Amino acid sequence: MIKFNTLIIYFFTLIFLFNMNYSWGDEVFYLKQSFFNNEPKSSISATSTDETAKWFDDYPTAKSNQELEFGFFLPKNYGLSFRNSQLKGVHSGEATKKVCILGYCSFVGAGIVTGNSETDKISYDINSWQVIFDKSYDFKSKFKIKPKIGVNVLDTVLQYSGIGENVKETQVAPLPFVGITSEFKINDRYSFYADMHYFKYNTDKLGLHYYEKSVGININLYKYLKFVVGYKKYDLGVSNTGGSSNITFDIKQKTPFVGFTVSY
Repeated sequence: MIKFNTLIIYFFTLIFLFNMNYSWGDEVFYLKQSFFNNEPKSSISATSTDETAKWFDDYPTAKSNQELEFGFFLPKNYGLSFRNSQLKGVHSGEATKKVCILGYCSFVGAGIVTGNSETDKISYDINSWQVIFDKSYDFKSKFKIKPKIGVNVLDTVLQYSGIGENVKETQVAPLPFVGITSEFKINDRYSFYADMHYFKYNTDKLGLHYYEKSVGININLYKYLKFVVGYKKYDLGVSNTGGSSNITFDIKQKTPFVGFTVSY
């Protein structure tokens, strides 16, 4: 799931900070691994601006089943963390063209029009790295709140094949976001938390949004080990209007999850 060279860089950074900062407090770093129960749902809509061509998204599939997060507890209640996940999807459908005969119009497969029966396919692979900076505020050792700022770096590979064409594009897109985490200590063993990230950008021709929300319960199993159970909602969307076509692309995931957190 994680690019090997990136993982090596962060691993040695973690070791360096661990060896240099015993004075920061009881905890220096944490590692959290989450496993999702439900796969995401994705959709693609594309129509030419003259409305003579349209994509029919017949068989969309998507996959994202885990998430890795690790971070460092910095001086003065600041924190720096990294969150990684991967989204993969394949959309099998058909690009169609508008054909009119004797005044009656309908969309027919572009392959029929061109004499090519090959199935159209759109696939994507999104490797997401979030870099998060936060500030923690404690209230009577019962309630904690962390305002956050960060950037979600999306390393994307997009492929399209059909009607005799095979196109592959790669792009790295940084999306800034704001967020907040709150945690309420129920007792010495249980705590409840809520986490949210938000970004939205709109112009006349381009729209981008990224929402991520999760709630859960931390269960202390040992001094350095917590079990986590919760529910997560994720929404990533892009819309592009104008030019030769109007395109929207959305990925949504609603899933319960389990995980564990190790801190030291």
